[in-house]
Amino acid sequence: MNWMQLAIELTREVMNSRAEAAKPTEPTDLGMALSQQFGLIDRQMDAIVQNLKAHNAKLERSIRRQRIWNYTLAVAVVAVAVIAFLR
Repeated sequence: MNWMQLAIELTREVMNSRAEAAKPTEPTDLGMALSQQFGLIDRQMDAIVQNLKAHNAKLERSIRRQRIWNYTLAVAVVAVAVIAFLR
Protein backbone atom coordinates (compact mmCIF):
# COMPACT_ATOMS: atom_id res chain seq x y z
CA MET A 1 0.00 0.00 0.00
CA ASN A 2 1.48 3.32 -0.93
CA TRP A 3 1.41 6.44 1.20
CA MET A 4 -1.10 8.26 -0.95
CA GLN A 5 -3.71 5.52 -0.61
CA LEU A 6 -3.15 5.39 3.13
CA ALA A 7 -3.59 9.16 3.41
CA ILE A 8 -6.78 9.06 1.36
CA GLU A 9 -8.25 6.27 3.49
CA LEU A 10 -7.38 8.07 6.71
CA THR A 11 -8.92 11.28 5.40
CA ARG A 12 -12.13 9.46 4.47
CA GLU A 13 -12.34 7.86 7.90
CA VAL A 14 -11.88 11.21 9.64
CA MET A 15 -14.47 12.88 7.41
CA ASN A 16 -17.00 10.11 8.07
CA SER A 17 -16.44 10.20 11.82
CA ARG A 18 -16.82 13.99 11.86
CA ALA A 19 -20.01 13.81 9.81
CA GLU A 20 -21.51 11.33 12.27
CA ALA A 21 -20.40 13.33 15.30
CA ALA A 22 -21.51 16.67 13.86
CA LYS A 23 -25.22 15.80 13.74
CA PRO A 24 -26.86 18.33 16.04
CA THR A 25 -29.40 17.34 18.63
CA GLU A 26 -32.66 19.21 18.89
CA PRO A 27 -32.59 21.39 21.99
CA THR A 28 -35.72 21.42 24.08
CA ASP A 29 -34.87 24.64 25.90
CA LEU A 30 -34.48 27.73 23.73
CA GLY A 31 -32.42 29.56 26.37
CA MET A 32 -29.96 26.67 26.57
CA ALA A 33 -29.69 26.55 22.78
CA LEU A 34 -29.01 30.28 22.60
CA SER A 35 -26.37 30.13 25.32
CA GLN A 36 -24.65 27.26 23.49
CA GLN A 37 -24.63 29.26 20.27
CA PHE A 38 -23.28 32.38 21.98
CA GLY A 39 -20.59 30.29 23.66
CA LEU A 40 -19.60 28.86 20.29
CA ILE A 41 -19.50 32.35 18.76
CA ASP A 42 -17.33 33.63 21.63
CA ARG A 43 -14.85 30.78 21.21
CA GLN A 44 -14.67 31.35 17.47
CA MET A 45 -14.19 35.10 17.94
CA ASP A 46 -11.34 34.46 20.38
CA ALA A 47 -9.64 32.24 17.80
CA ILE A 48 -10.14 34.86 15.07
CA VAL A 49 -8.75 37.62 17.29
CA GLN A 50 -5.67 35.52 18.10
CA ASN A 51 -5.08 34.82 14.40
CA LEU A 52 -5.45 38.49 13.52
CA LYS A 53 -3.02 39.54 16.24
CA ALA A 54 -0.46 37.00 15.04
CA HIS A 55 -0.93 38.15 11.45
CA ASN A 56 -0.57 41.81 12.44
CA ALA A 57 2.64 41.05 14.35
CA LYS A 58 4.04 39.29 11.29
CA LEU A 59 3.10 42.24 9.08
CA GLU A 60 4.75 44.69 11.47
CA ARG A 61 7.99 42.68 11.35
CA SER A 62 7.84 42.62 7.55
CA ILE A 63 7.23 46.36 7.39
CA ARG A 64 10.15 46.98 9.75
CA ARG A 65 12.45 44.83 7.58
CA GLN A 66 11.23 46.62 4.45
CA ARG A 67 11.88 50.02 6.03
CA ILE A 68 15.45 49.00 6.94
CA TRP A 69 15.98 47.75 3.38
CA ASN A 70 14.63 51.02 1.95
CA TYR A 71 16.95 53.12 4.13
CA THR A 72 19.94 50.95 3.20
CA LEU A 73 19.09 51.23 -0.48
CA ALA A 74 18.70 55.01 -0.21
CA VAL A 75 22.12 55.32 1.47
CA ALA A 76 23.67 53.17 -1.26
CA VAL A 77 22.12 55.32 -4.00
CA VAL A 78 23.36 58.51 -2.33
CA ALA A 79 26.85 56.99 -1.91
CA VAL A 80 26.97 56.00 -5.59
CA ALA A 81 25.77 59.48 -6.60
CA VAL A 82 28.45 61.15 -4.46
CA ILE A 83 31.17 58.88 -5.85
CA ALA A 84 29.98 59.57 -9.40
CA PHE A 85 29.89 63.31 -8.75
CA LEU A 86 33.40 63.36 -7.29
CA ARG A 87 34.93 61.59 -10.27
